[in-house]
Amino acid sequence: MEYRIVEIIQEAPRVRRFVLQPEHNSALNFIPGQFIVLQMESPEHGIIQRSYSISSKHANDQYLELCIAMNDNGVFTPWLFKQEEGFWIVGSEPQGNFTFLDGQARVPHMFICTGTGVAPFRSMISKALKLEDTPIYLVFGNRFSEDILYHEEWKQLAQQNQNFHYHPVLSRQNQSFAHTGYVHPVYTKILEKVNDAQIYVCGWQNMLVETRKNLKALGFNRKQYHFEQYD
Repeated sequence: MEYRIVEIIQEAPRVRRFVLQPEHNSALNFIPGQFIVLQMESPEHGIIQRSYSISSKHANDQYLELCIAMNDNGVFTPWLFKQEEGFWIVGSEPQGNFTFLDGQARVPHMFICTGTGVAPFRSMISKALKLEDTPIYLVFGNRFSEDILYHEEWKQLAQQNQNFHYHPVLSRQNQSFAHTGYVHPVYTKILEKVNDAQIYVCGWQNMLVETRKNLKALGFNRKQYHFEQYD
């Protein structure tokens, strides 16, 4: 199928939000956490496909949003970033198994991510907030404050929902509003105090490897944590 790029938003120095409208103006329902596959074709490289998590806030809209970081050493994103609003691009329907499970009310939900790994959590957190009396934590790691995606939105959610706790983490900058360093001490301190939790992790490979070790050490099992690699 094809999607029309209806809006392009510069979200961070190296990240753009692409708002897509599917052909025939049809609404595409997706399960929070799913992705679509975009495709390009060139005489030099042939057909190239890349998968991107859907970063839309709600799962029943006529538009899909993707949050995509530029890869200077790649082929696909340099081509995509040259396209303008109104361009039609080939893509798949929503797919993937890294999805939000039917949450249990009052069981803490932990979302751990780095960089554009926050993309699938936007709709997941929106759904989790519908569970009554459920503590929800977003631990979001970046290098610099300018890299934080949807920062104002997360802050507003925390102000509007007492059960939503936003923990930005910066590894290469000190800011009063954020933890300094890496995500691991932040989520570890929170999870040490709970006996049960649903944990979703998305981001860079090194972060995922260390997080998996830490969660096992804390006593969590594979039914309680779910991983998606983003590099």
